Amino acid sequence: MILQSLRRYKDIIIYRTYAGIKSEGRQNYLGYLWFLLEPVLSTAVLYVAFTQITGKSGPEYAVFLIVGMISWQWFESSVMLGATAIKAKFGVLNQYDLPKYIFPIVSILVNTWKFACVLVVVLAVAALLGFPPNRHFVHLPLLLFVQLMLITGVTLPLSIGVTLMNDLLTVTSSIFRLLFFVSGIFFPISAVPESLLKYFFLNPMAVLIDAYRRVILENQAPDFALLGRAGAVTAVLFLAGLLLHAHFDKKLLKLTNV
Repeated sequence: MILQSLRRYKDIIIYRTYAGIKSEGRQNYLGYLWFLLEPVLSTAVLYVAFTQITGKSGPEYAVFLIVGMISWQWFESSVMLGATAIKAKFGVLNQYDLPKYIFPIVSILVNTWKFACVLVVVLAVAALLGFPPNRHFVHLPLLLFVQLMLITGVTLPLSIGVTLMNDLLTVTSSIFRLLFFVSGIFFPISAVPESLLKYFFLNPMAVLIDAYRRVILENQAPDFALLGRAGAVTAVLFLAGLLLHAHFDKKLLKLTNV
């Protein structure tokens, strides 16, 4: 039923995504260039900080950091924007009877476009720094698809939860702050004690960040066993999100007294 609805409203999703991309470009003084500068500037600050702490430096560590940063930023910013997307569109929903999932999905797609722009530049810079495309780049579409489904799977149920209980957004922000430091963004997998690896890889983002680095930096295929487990978690979250939206779609505005 949800899939039929997606086909029915795909033109609205495409139009609102396009409009959202244009709107974000106009709101920032630097326009689309800011989509690229934001993660680069953040990574530059963290690079300086962590080279002082860890003693690591050079092009390899810079690429190592920025790969982790942009993949995490895509995840966190997409989820946080999508979580509030329904509440932000109450005015539209009071006038038009549209499926609520449209709005978090549009937020995700707009942010994914920004991530795609950044990723192209990062791969180009990585090539200049000694990490050119290799044969394992054929795995990148799979990794990107799994992460996009993970983002959607987390965002869909969260968008319902935040609409019903705003405090959930604060809780989510705190959890993400913790995950930011334990997802392997700043350290290699070799730094994780072997006894903790099984717990470390329960985090799908840790699996994906490691997989991106294997492909881009190490000229290796991702660990498909770990990726398969992360994909299974993603599929469960995605299905739960669809079912939750199907259940609450017609009653959400009444429950929020809007």
